[in-house]
Amino acid sequence: MNNTWYDDTVYSKFKGKHELKNNRKCDVLIVGGGLAGLSLLYNLKKNNVDAVLIEEKQIGSGASGRNGGFCLSGWAQDYDVLMKYLSKEEIVTLEQIAATGVQWMKKKCMSKGYEHTNLKPGVLKCFLSKNVEKVERDVFTQNQLFSQNEEFINKGKLNEYVCSDKYTCGVLRKDSFQFHPLNFMKALAQDCKNLGASIFENCKFVSYQINSGKIKSSIFNNNGVVNIQSEKIVFATGGYGGKEIKDLKNFWLPIKTFIGVTKPMGNELQSVLKKPLGFSDNRRAGNYYRVLPGNRLSWGRGISAVGKFTSLSLKRAISKEISYFFPELRNVEIDYVWSGNMAYASHYMPYVGSTKIGNEEKNVFTLMGFGGHGMNTAPGSAMVLADFMLGKSSKHEVFNRFRRKWNGGLIGPYIAEMKYKYLQIQDYFDVA
Repeated sequence: MNNTWYDDTVYSKFKGKHELKNNRKCDVLIVGGGLAGLSLLYNLKKNNVDAVLIEEKQIGSGASGRNGGFCLSGWAQDYDVLMKYLSKEEIVTLEQIAATGVQWMKKKCMSKGYEHTNLKPGVLKCFLSKNVEKVERDVFTQNQLFSQNEEFINKGKLNEYVCSDKYTCGVLRKDSFQFHPLNFMKALAQDCKNLGASIFENCKFVSYQINSGKIKSSIFNNNGVVNIQSEKIVFATGGYGGKEIKDLKNFWLPIKTFIGVTKPMGNELQSVLKKPLGFSDNRRAGNYYRVLPGNRLSWGRGISAVGKFTSLSLKRAISKEISYFFPELRNVEIDYVWSGNMAYASHYMPYVGSTKIGNEEKNVFTLMGFGGHGMNTAPGSAMVLADFMLGKSSKHEVFNRFRRKWNGGLIGPYIAEMKYKYLQIQDYFDVA
């Protein structure tokens, strides 16, 4: 399951720096070459900070280059849940961070060097809920509160966009869009390189120590173990970090999500997906799908914290879900399947800022936990973290309201899996 459709359609001229030399010094060391790490690197280099980024494999090889390719407005967490943690003013701040991320991503996709990101505007969230009135009320409330421009779509009009008798209504997110995430990642890395940034691939982070305020990090590459000395360090490892990131490992869980891509299809695909939009549904671990170049259907599904999955079992599961929503596509063949690890906290919100709040190692930061939130929240959060590191703003402190919580250790993945199954049951009764 290592080969993705994105891998086979990637366009890239990016090449990282050659070998990382021992005892290199820098102001900021960024660990992780995903969207969060690269966005932070870009914003720091724009402000002439001597920042170095290392990536264990290649740029975009993690979830940032393997996801569904959606850049959505807002956050994945429900407004009602956010109200338990934040004031209305803080929620507005959080939404502004997400909105800034959308606009930054869109501007990048339309810039020189990003031509192969294949941006297409519009994402339609489809609801299976019986309470259509609540959906419409929520759209009105959030448009007023956050100055959004989302459009409620009733059942009759919904058929102009997507034909499935499972959906009761929809919400059209006009500012959201779909794109080729791996091509974006490679273009952003090249963008950073053009600013003079140092990016080293195939460099595995091993450990760090703090002595007299200086951070000494050990890195494993082709030359063995080399050291980097930095003033600050930022872990942007997504769902891929391990024991080497110390206590940070105890705050989140790596959750897998899955994507399949069909073989090229005929006119039957356009008969059910009538607009060139991205689509998703409102279930807690719902589907997200879109038409790819070559008339293929990309279909994302589910999350899981435990277990191993074969290509055959995933193809069967994805095919079954497609035929459930669209009986016309019951005989579709799946050409590609793959998975990616995303970092989830128990409250489903990211960790942005010092790794330990209140008793922190002041120059050790985290920028991770964006699983399920779309591709806008990582760059939006990276911008506010960069502003804090530059002494410009403390807007990132809104994330401190989501406290660092223990992930359950060895039994954490099983607890998360049970929670996921419970949410599936809730979804069933919501639409039954």
